Parts: sequence; structure tokens; C-alpha cells
Amino acid sequence: MMDVVDTLVRCRDEMPRVGACLEALAVQRSPRARVLFVDNGSSDGSREIADGMGLRILDVAPGRYVPGAVLNDAMACTESDIVVFVNADAVPMHDDALTRLVEPLLADPSVCASYGRQVATREATEQTRRDYERTFGAEPVPLRVGRFFSMAASAIRRDAWELLPFDATLRYSEDVDWTHRAGALGWRVAYVPEARFEKSREYGVLAHFRRRRGEGAADTRIHHLASPSPWRDLARPLAGSIARDARAGPSSARGVAVRVSQAAGYWAGRRFGWP
Repeated sequence: MMDVVDTLVRCRDEMPRVGACLEALAVQRSPRARVLFVDNGSSDGSREIADGMGLRILDVAPGRYVPGAVLNDAMACTESDIVVFVNADAVPMHDDALTRLVEPLLADPSVCASYGRQVATREATEQTRRDYERTFGAEPVPLRVGRFFSMAASAIRRDAWELLPFDATLRYSEDVDWTHRAGALGWRVAYVPEARFEKSREYGVLAHFRRRRGEGAADTRIHHLASPSPWRDLARPLAGSIARDARAGPSSARGVAVRVSQAAGYWAGRRFGWP
């Protein structure tokens, strides 16, 4: 087992959860977390929390955050053979979360990355809780295109990154792109549901549209997808998500609006590209 693992914590205005995240990382048993705090112009006191704990800080100027480029710069500041990524709002739920997260990479050299289970916060809406339970269940969630991966609570192998740096031009889904390219070279990704992190975020209807549009555009580029079909790639997925919500319980008007926004955003990204 490793004694220390470099842990990149990306942050932009994550008060008050950033404090809980950093405190939970500080008590991880083995490996211990050597935190590099990557701050994107926080103005709510998040950076000051990290500074007060004596952490190394990599500042990214506001408006200049391109995920893959930032990840490459941060990786260049680390040295451990495995590097952990934890978003500043993702709080490890146990003191062995990092132990469990890195185990698959230590046990099998063909595993280039792992990701943990994200559990919705107590304040999350019912719809958000259902989404997290579906996405982070006992087994990896199946996708229509590609394989799921989330860098919000994850670990990667340094030698894989040295061969395959993150795409410094993608504005969304840089983690999905990286694992897709790694998979093409024979590496595998492990889902570790025992590594639990409390994390969830509520988006407005318009924010859901923008996020899913970015992901749709990224999927088109990553997987070289053809022009989308209004039925196959918009109407059918929308109907399926609304039906799934209905089976789980009564849906609110806002819940339906969220599903319409998500489906329309993804289709728009597939059809028209970046916002």
C-alpha cells in the first residue's frame, strides 16, 4: 500500500462543503492525502480555508479554466505513481475512502483509473437522490454511448497520463474522453462503490440544458457520432426518463421540466455542437 498519494482538489466557490472535504481528506488512514488545492478564482472564502490549512495551492485565473489544460498543469505538480482527484464539494464518508479507491490500481496494472460512489447530500431533492442512486449503484451504470466515468472522486495511474495527457481543448467530458482513449489502448476502469463520497449539486433548468448540451457536443467529438435522430436521440430518451421517474413516484412540474431540459440540451449539443 502507498504511504502518500497526491490528491488534486478542484474548487470554485464551494463553501461550506470545502471545509468538510479537506478535513475528511486530512484524516484518511492509508494512503495519506497530500493535497494540491486547485482554485479557480473562488471569492467565497474557499481558498482561504485551504490556505489556512497550509495546503499547496495552484491558482487558475477566472475565465481561463479549460478542464483538461488545468488537469495537465496540476498533474505536472505531483509525483506519486497514482493521483487522486476529489472535487471540493465531494466529502469522503469514511477514513478509508482513499484506500479503497486506489486498491484496484495497485492490484492490477491493467487498471488505469478508478472512481468511487457518490451519495447525494441530505439536502438534495428527491429527483437528484434518485439520479445519484441510479448512477452510483452497486454496478456501473450502462450508457447508450461509451462507458461512464466521473472524475469528481477518482484516481488515475501516472504512467497512463504520461502516455495520454488530458485533451486541453475539450470544454466538457474531459474525463470521459481520457478513459475512452485509454480503453482503446487496452486499459480498464474500475468502479469502486465501497469508496463513498457525499456529493450532489442542484442545477436550475437552464443550467441543466447548458450542461447537457456541452456533454452532447463532447460525446459527438469523442465517439465520432453521426447526426442525431429527433426520435432516437431526443423523443425516446425523454420519454424513457419521464417514465422512469413516474415509476419511482409522483413527479413535479419542475421535475418534468428538468427532464425536458436535459434531453433537449443533449440533443442540441449533438446537433449543433458547443454553445
